[in-house]
This record gives sequence, C-alpha cells and structure tokens, in this order.
Amino acid sequence: MQNTAKWKKLRLNRKDGQAPSSRFLLARDEQTANRQKELLYEALGPVFFGKKEAESEEELAAFFREQYGIDVGKDFYEGDEHYEEYKEAKQAIAEGMSIYGGSIAFGDETLADLAEQIWEDIETEEKGGFRRINTMLEE
Repeated sequence: MQNTAKWKKLRLNRKDGQAPSSRFLLARDEQTANRQKELLYEALGPVFFGKKEAESEEELAAFFREQYGIDVGKDFYEGDEHYEEYKEAKQAIAEGMSIYGGSIAFGDETLADLAEQIWEDIETEEKGGFRRINTMLEE
C-alpha cells in the first residue's frame, strides 16, 4: 500500500509532538512475508474491521432492531439519528458488499487515530471495494 509512509508519520502522543518509543530488533525471513501478513490480519483484522453484521437487507434490518431498537420497516423516518447510516448500509448491500461492525474504546486515542488512517487509506486504494459508513470514533 502506498500510504504506508503516512502511518509511519502518525503521531502517537500529540501532547509533546513525539511518539513514545522503545527500540527493538527483529530477524525476518523474507520468504515468509505473506504468512506474516496473514497473522497480522488475524490479530488486528477484528479490531479494525469488526465482525460481519449483515449481508442482506433482512439481516441489516435485524441488526438495526437489535443494535438501536429501530424497526426500519415501521418507525424509521428521514432525519432519524441513524437514517443516513441505514441508507448507506442498504446501498452497500445492494452493491454486493457486506456490513461489518465493531467498536474502539473512547480512551484509546492512538488506536482510534490509527484506525481512521487505515480506513481512509484503504478506501482511497480500493476505489469502491471498501466504504466507511459510520466511523465517527468519538464519545
């Protein structure tokens, strides 16, 4: 991914402008790079990409009922707090995408900043295969 350089510049501690750090050394066999990527995804994928919540309109309606207490067929109206979110998710499903959900703790600013950067970079690089619907990581 071309945007890897941006991640290296990510400031992990904005108060003093310096990223807290502790040096390390690793020995890597370049032949196993793909497996290392798979292991990294297995560990961090659920954090940054959540779990699959819906791949059909029926599953999406069930998710909104369970998550927000909203019956999208009856009490949902334009202007509702989650209306636009629902419309975007429904459109993504119509385009053959699945909806994933997760959460990042409020107090974990470093992880939230990294997630925002990763999502932005992937959305730019994928050109249609990845879409942020509600990624407002705030209280």
